[in-house]
Amino acid sequence: MTAQHMADRLARIRHPGPADPQPALVVPGRAARHRVALRAGQDLLADLARVMEDLGCDCAAVRLDGLRIGPFAHVGPDVSRDGLHAAWYSDTRTGAAARIARGTAIVGRRDGAWFFHCHALWTDGGREVAGHLLPGEVTIADTCDVTAVAFTGGTFTAALNAQTQFTLFHPRPGPPVAAPDALIAKLNPYADVPQTLSRIAREAGFERAEVLGVGSLIGADFTDAPAMVSPISEVLFLPGAATGPGAGLPTLCVDPSGALWQGTLAPGGAPVCVTFEVMLVAL
Repeated sequence: MTAQHMADRLARIRHPGPADPQPALVVPGRAARHRVALRAGQDLLADLARVMEDLGCDCAAVRLDGLRIGPFAHVGPDVSRDGLHAAWYSDTRTGAAARIARGTAIVGRRDGAWFFHCHALWTDGGREVAGHLLPGEVTIADTCDVTAVAFTGGTFTAALNAQTQFTLFHPRPGPPVAAPDALIAKLNPYADVPQTLSRIAREAGFERAEVLGVGSLIGADFTDAPAMVSPISEVLFLPGAATGPGAGLPTLCVDPSGALWQGTLAPGGAPVCVTFEVMLVAL
């Protein structure tokens, strides 16, 4: 990709507020992996809040692969209609029953209470759908064991972001921990995801690190698949995403038409649209 091509791509997204001079906000800490049961008949947000209290952690990245849900509500990415925001959400859509094939919930705090930001891929009536599951509007259909990567040393706190004018998760430090082996981060608009993650992993001293996270991209170039050209998207890292020698970032994207795009992100070809929230865990 030429510099002019990338400049043209970035010019398609203009946020209303001042840009953060840092490509990412980073908080170090420690991570621990747990298998936890999400319970049938419970609201997903309420049951994740229970899990967080049981684990006693500050925040978490929870993989929801295999979880059956329904009824549930979700939105997809869409163009902005208010003349302020650079992108927006689709109208709310509902489903009666679905099975999540791949999904990650970043669990933090909003107004002091537990909250999540979740992107997922699910099957609904034999059709693959991806998008943003709405907190408080997802019911767990069947009890399911899932993986929670619990983090201590800082948390994701929802606050109005000056640049984008969205309420977004921001990493906030807590009491320092000894021998950090993980970090949480928010990548800011226009930061290239592969390059930024590689840099913050190196700076943390992680030769290799597992990467979990959700966000949005201004188009996406892949090393092994056709590019997603849409400047507006919802994005999810897939299992196996990592930084370090020989590693890569397998990623699923959905555009405003509902089309799905999947591949390994190409360095220099995956700029953040609104935000990208990640947890890196040293391997």
